[in-house]
Amino acid sequence: MAPRVRDYLTIGEVVDRLTPSFPDLTISKVRFLEDEGLLTPERTAGGYRTFHTGDVARLELILRLQRDHFMPLSVIREKLEDLDKGKLPPELRPAMESVETAPLPLEVAETVPLSKVPDVLGIPTAFIRELGSFAIVQLVNGPNGEELSGPDVAIAQTCWELRHFGIEPRHLRTYETFAEREASLFQQILLPSMRHRTPEARQKLVETLTELLQQTDDLTRYMVRRAVGRVFEDFD
Repeated sequence: MAPRVRDYLTIGEVVDRLTPSFPDLTISKVRFLEDEGLLTPERTAGGYRTFHTGDVARLELILRLQRDHFMPLSVIREKLEDLDKGKLPPELRPAMESVETAPLPLEVAETVPLSKVPDVLGIPTAFIRELGSFAIVQLVNGPNGEELSGPDVAIAQTCWELRHFGIEPRHLRTYETFAEREASLFQQILLPSMRHRTPEARQKLVETLTELLQQTDDLTRYMVRRAVGRVFEDFD
């Protein structure tokens, strides 16, 4: 089975990514900032830290405030608390504009050329094209020809694994339809209140979408379980 695409970085990968801009950054310093309550990365079942896009952006912001504005950690903590409440202190505006904007929808997977999908993912090209015919995934034009985009890599892997249960691409069209309707609902709810295209507004949008996705994922799971329970309630 091909390895699943990760949507997070390990602590070592975070240090490697930020070291070119912050040569003094070490794993020990990241752990120290966590101990001080400035960072709150999630943890795997095995206890390993997982840094998502927002965590990396927050760490970079802290490092910039230390290096460029000479702020002590106690002051940075206060500013971050204001930021978490949706307020952008004037002192943070230059630093926020220097931090790489968080991408939507928080997907960091790289594209895979279609010609390399069998070797990289262990999935036949014909299966990817079948998914494309039902609009489950979309192929994009890249420097190496047709490519499978980052978000679609994870989708293709999941669809391939579902074949073991007899679920084919033609059965999955309903999920794409549901996803489009849910995205439209989020658009109707969020965009009217976030008209300003500022870094802080975008960061707030990312955070709100992350929370919404978690809540709706939970709701979907609970409702499907309830429906399955009804379908199989007479099975003995």
